[in-house]
Amino acid sequence: MIPSEPVQDVEETEDICLAKLRRHLDHLGPDVLGIRFSDPDGPITVSTDEKDDVTWYVNCHPLSALELPFPVKTIGVSSLTELDRLGPQVDLVTYRGDPTVDGIVNTKAVFKYWFMANGMFRKWYELQCWSRLPRDHPHIVPLDAVVLDDVRGGVVGFTSLYIPGGTLLDNDATARPFRLLWLQQLLSVVDDLNYRYGIMHQDIAARNLLIDEKENLCIFDFNFSIMIKEHYTPDRDDLKGVVFTLYEIITLDEHFRELPHAEQDAEALLRLEWVKHPDVKLDSSVQAFREMLDAWVTKRRRREYDVVDTCIQWPWMPKEPPAPVLVTGPDEATTRTEMRSIPVLSRSDLVQMNEPYFKWERPASYQLTGHR
Repeated sequence: MIPSEPVQDVEETEDICLAKLRRHLDHLGPDVLGIRFSDPDGPITVSTDEKDDVTWYVNCHPLSALELPFPVKTIGVSSLTELDRLGPQVDLVTYRGDPTVDGIVNTKAVFKYWFMANGMFRKWYELQCWSRLPRDHPHIVPLDAVVLDDVRGGVVGFTSLYIPGGTLLDNDATARPFRLLWLQQLLSVVDDLNYRYGIMHQDIAARNLLIDEKENLCIFDFNFSIMIKEHYTPDRDDLKGVVFTLYEIITLDEHFRELPHAEQDAEALLRLEWVKHPDVKLDSSVQAFREMLDAWVTKRRRREYDVVDTCIQWPWMPKEPPAPVLVTGPDEATTRTEMRSIPVLSRSDLVQMNEPYFKWERPASYQLTGHR
């Protein structure tokens, strides 16, 4: 994208180009690789020339890199039909399920993926953690499958089963009365994560909790989770997350977590009197919720994190797998192909080397049905 004249301020140049792209993006065909314009308010020309292709792919690891000690379900990314976009690199999808006595029923799932090397490690570790948690735990949303690309079989993401109804943030206690039983279930699953499976969730909040079809509270989203024996930090202890979450559910006051984690003081919050927001509905008194929470906190303070046989663990993210790379000679006229361990692959180079590449054309957001 070329503006009408050179702009000294790079950020200003980017703003001009992005504004122009947003204006025309929904009307560009899938084969368009670039646009050109001479006036921010004028017409554009489009390019389908491969020399303008600046597409990069993450050099995805093979399934074996997960080092899972058990079989895992896999699905190809081409078998997924996108229904909605739930957040950055998180989609609601459906795919053809296995045959049953009632015929073939499509599976609806939440698809988390990566297409940039930056930050990929966090979702990789989330997959490593989540895949090792039991799929039959009544209060953990089960991981569904590992998603592979259709060219090299590399891991591009994973799915978890979709549970309708929204999170406790989407449908807070002003719309759906919060139950004392759900607090008990939250305390129980956090104890299981910490003491039975040896992990710290580190992101307990209403947005990561939901109520399933059996009226059970379930936790999900493990992208900040760590192995306690390796990476535990008191600032991210799940005890703090539970205290803040219950306080926010009852009061609708979230300002205490606007501070950095090191400055978030759960002990000070426990010393306060919690006043229920007038629009919040509870099935028991605030005192009953506090008594259950306080008893749990007291018990937790006397308990240490021990490594037990049921603790899960996973390996570090390995080095990127070898992939074909186009190498230009000193005269810049000759090229050759080498196999190198690199984080990203250039599509234009893959085309030049006559190598297969991952095709993933996605519909525009406004074209999605949004069935939740």
